[in-house]
Amino acid sequence: MCGIVGIYRPDGLFDPAQARRDLEGAAGLLRHRGPDAQGVALMAEHGVGFAHRRLSILDLDARADQPMASADGAILLTYNGEVYNFRELRLELEAAGVRFRTESDTEVVIEGYRAWGMELLLGRLAGMFAFALYDAGERVLFLARDRAGKKPLFYAETRGGLAFASELRALFSLGVPRELDPVGLDGYLALKFVPPPRTLVRGVSKLPPACLLEARRGRPPRTARYWSPFARRASPASRDSALDLLDASFEAAVRRRLVSDVPVCLFLSGGIDSSLTAAYLARAGARDMKAYTIGYKDLPGYNEFEWSRMVAGRFGLKSSEIVLESRQVLGLLEGGVPDLDEPLADWVWLPLHALSARAREDGFKVVLVGEGSDELFFGYDVMMEGLSNLKRFSSGPWKLAAKALAAALAPVYRRASRGHRRYDLWRRAAAGEPVYMGSSIGYGKSQRGQVAGPRLLEGGDGGEGCRFIEGLYRDYREGSPRPEDWVSLISYVEFYSKMSEVLLQRVDRVTMRNSIEARSAFLDHELVELAFSIPGAWKAEGGVLKGLLKDLARRTLPAPVVDRKKMGFSFPFKEWLRGELGGLVESAFGRSRLFSEGWLQGDFCRRLLAEHRGGRVDHAPRLWAIFDLCRWHERWM
Repeated sequence: MCGIVGIYRPDGLFDPAQARRDLEGAAGLLRHRGPDAQGVALMAEHGVGFAHRRLSILDLDARADQPMASADGAILLTYNGEVYNFRELRLELEAAGVRFRTESDTEVVIEGYRAWGMELLLGRLAGMFAFALYDAGERVLFLARDRAGKKPLFYAETRGGLAFASELRALFSLGVPRELDPVGLDGYLALKFVPPPRTLVRGVSKLPPACLLEARRGRPPRTARYWSPFARRASPASRDSALDLLDASFEAAVRRRLVSDVPVCLFLSGGIDSSLTAAYLARAGARDMKAYTIGYKDLPGYNEFEWSRMVAGRFGLKSSEIVLESRQVLGLLEGGVPDLDEPLADWVWLPLHALSARAREDGFKVVLVGEGSDELFFGYDVMMEGLSNLKRFSSGPWKLAAKALAAALAPVYRRASRGHRRYDLWRRAAAGEPVYMGSSIGYGKSQRGQVAGPRLLEGGDGGEGCRFIEGLYRDYREGSPRPEDWVSLISYVEFYSKMSEVLLQRVDRVTMRNSIEARSAFLDHELVELAFSIPGAWKAEGGVLKGLLKDLARRTLPAPVVDRKKMGFSFPFKEWLRGELGGLVESAFGRSRLFSEGWLQGDFCRRLLAEHRGGRVDHAPRLWAIFDLCRWHERWM
C-alpha cells in the first residue's frame, strides 16, 4: 500500500530536472502512505514522470520498489494497492513464457497488461488499487481505480497535460490552484460528501470507483466504467443455497486478505461484521492474531469490550483494548491531528485514528476491517425505513398527498431549523425525485436557503446531490437483472454513496495517515457480485436487518453476539458536543472564512449549535459536517 503521484505533459512542456524536483517534493508529502521507500522515474521524451512512496507489504526486497518499468523499458507503472490473486495470475503468465524479475504483485500488473490489455487485466485483478500505467509504444496513459473505490486517485488537467496523486496535498504542491468549487460544496452540503467526479477544489477531479481513464496526446481524457456489481446475473437456487455460497465466498475472501509478507491484525468491535471476520480467520488457521477494540472512559455505554472479549476468547485472538476520553479527542482536534486534506463528514475517524496509531506503534502494517457488510446485506435502520417509503410513495394516493402536504408546508420550512428530513422526503416524493437518498444526508433542498450563503446561492447548484442519486437509480434500472427489487436498489445506492464516498475514504485516509493498510473481506468483488445476485427479500426476510448474514453468523458465532442490538462502530460526539467540544466547534465557526466570505450562513449554523448544546434537539451529524468542513477550509484553502 502506497502513495502515487505523476505528471503527463505530452505537448513538450517538460523540463526533466524540474519535473524530478517537483515529483520528489510531491511524493515527500505522501510519506505517511509509504515510509519505506521513495522513487521517481521519468520518460522525458514522452513528457511522463511518476513518483512513488512505498509501504512494503509484498516482496520486501528493494527490487520491488516503484515506479517500476518493464524489462524493455516500454511500460512504466506507479501503483497503490494489493492484488491478492497475483500468485495465480503469475503462474498463468509464466506458463505463457513470461519471466519475472521480482516476487511482487506490481510486476504482475505490468506483465498482465502486456499479455491481456488493460480492460481484460482489470477484470482479472482481485484486490484494491489505484494506479497509473504509461505505455510508450502506444503513447497512452491509463489511470485506474478499484471496483469499490477503496483506494483514492485525484487528477487535474493542467497546461499541456494532467497531474494525478493519491491525495490532494500532492496535487497542490504541483501547482494546482486552491480554489473552492461551489458546485462541489453544494454536493457536500446535500450528501455530506462530494459526488464524483467532482471535488471541493475547482479543476480537480476524483476518478470514480471501477473506472478507467485513458489519456492521449491531442485528445481530452476519456473515462469509462469497467465493472458492475451485477456481473453475476443468475440468483442462487434457494435461500439455503445462498447461505452456502456466501459461506464459501466469504472464506475465500478472508483467505485472500491474509496474503502478506508482514504480520496482520484485526480491528474487532464485537459486532457481527468483525466477529465473522474473526471466525473465518480462525478457520483459515490464523490463531493468536492481535485484535484491537476501542472504548470510552466518559461514556461506558458506548463500549463493546464485553462482546469483543467473548469473540476473542472463542477464536483464539490476543485482545488489546484502547480507552479514549473526551479530553484526548479535544486535544486531537485542537492539534489538527490527523492532518487530512479532505473533510470527513463522519466523526468515527477519531476512534479509527486511535486504533490505527496503536496498531502501527505495535509494528503492524496490515489490518482487517469489516466495512461493506451493512450496505451489501441491508444492515441499517434507515434502509428499512427507506424500503417502507419506496413502497408507500409508489401508490397514487400517497403521491397526491405528498404534493398537497409539500405545498402547504413550504412556507413553514423556509424558516424552521428542524424537521427537514421528513419534510424533504415529502417534497421529493411530490417532485418525482429519488425517495431514498441514502443514509448520508446533510441539508436537503428545503434547507439550502438557510445554510447557503449569498456567494454559494449565486455560484453553486442545489441540485448536485439529487442528480448524483438519480444517476445511481438510472444505473441500477439499466444494469440490474431485477430492477424491481427495491432492497437491492437501496443497497446499490448505499454502496456507491456513503460506503464508497464516506466510509472507505475514512478508512483509507486515517489508516494510511498512520502508515497501515486496511483490508475488508466483505468488499471482495466476487462476494459483492454474489450479494447483488441474491434476491433482496432473502436479506430482509421478516423485516430483520441483515437477516441473511445473521443466519450465516449463527453457524459460527455465540448467540449473544448475533442477537444483540446493533451498535455500530460509534463515537459519542453528540454527547461531548454539549461539553468541551462545543466550545471548540463554536470557535471554529467564529473564525471560518466560509462564513465571512459568504459561502455559508454563520447565524444559522451557530443557531443549530446553540439548539444542540441546549439539549433541545440532536443536530450533531449536520454540525460535524460543517465543523470538519471549516477545519479543512482553514487548513487547505
